[in-house]
Amino acid sequence: MFKSFTLKIHFMKSNSYLQMIPDEKIQQLFEKIGESILNSSFLGKGEASIVLKITTNQNTYALKTALYPKRKEKILKEADFRNFFLNKGLSYVPKPVFVDSEIFPNGAVIYEFVNGKKPDVISTDNLRQFAQIISEIHKTKYEIIEDGFSQILKTYNFLDKTTKKIISRFPHLVNTSIELAFENALKEYKQMIDNAQDISTIGVNAQLHGDLSDNFVIDDENKIWLIDWENSEYGDILEEIYWFLFVNRIKSEDKSLFYKEYQKRFIPAQKIKFEELEIFYYSVTPVFNFCWGLDQLAMNIEQNLEPERKLRDMAKSANGWKQYFSDSTSLMIIKGTKTLKEKLGK
Repeated sequence: MFKSFTLKIHFMKSNSYLQMIPDEKIQQLFEKIGESILNSSFLGKGEASIVLKITTNQNTYALKTALYPKRKEKILKEADFRNFFLNKGLSYVPKPVFVDSEIFPNGAVIYEFVNGKKPDVISTDNLRQFAQIISEIHKTKYEIIEDGFSQILKTYNFLDKTTKKIISRFPHLVNTSIELAFENALKEYKQMIDNAQDISTIGVNAQLHGDLSDNFVIDDENKIWLIDWENSEYGDILEEIYWFLFVNRIKSEDKSLFYKEYQKRFIPAQKIKFEELEIFYYSVTPVFNFCWGLDQLAMNIEQNLEPERKLRDMAKSANGWKQYFSDSTSLMIIKGTKTLKEKLGK
């Protein structure tokens, strides 16, 4: 049995709303792998989960658990995704050590801990390493789509479906300005597609990481490790690639380097016209981000988490529309965001 002690979990001020995880639950969990806990600290928080750094008498681990029951399936499924990629020979995936849904009803997984940090800027050498890693992920399972432009039409249809779903699910959050902005953005995006029907390219669907925003760390030996695999799915590789480049603000000249490195390692991608297709994915990213922001805002309000942060994120997404859509559409979404903020009293 474990010795009796008080387990202190240190939360950042921005996460002070989180209830402390009961000491006895963590002790019971690590008893399952036969280890004693020495100390614990807060590592990070996702939209609906938290991660703790746990040091035992034998090793150091990352413990991930969901904040509420609806997230349980994702927490447990992530361990399956990681094992899938590990079995394919990928060496930059922190492995699951123990999966639990009894002691932690919301689900919890003990993972191998990687001692690394997130860089402020992705260097050229690291970008080459990312090209290798992402190509290896996509090679684990993929199919070629001969009519690559059909992927963009799917993106349009998915955006149409997503905006309609958001309007239907959250009428208490979607005001007239937001609804009109969605409608106008769809029209402008469709016009962009109609004006580019002469582009000939292939497409590729593959197994994806699912969220290469900042879900990585670099260790002391400059090895990149990918973390947070809970959004892994099968889909368009361009969505993954452009999202990674977009959110990490990779410069144009570095994008070209990435494309070449990726194509060198993933032969089917050599027929993809990355530079020509980029605008069709970059332009809708702020719209999708705003939709996801609304969905997460509703969850934050329901679970009494941190709606103020989601409103700030949505305001940033709204401002991002300026680069790709007309002034009237961009001003409409900004107005809708301000109106929503005032309604919520934030």
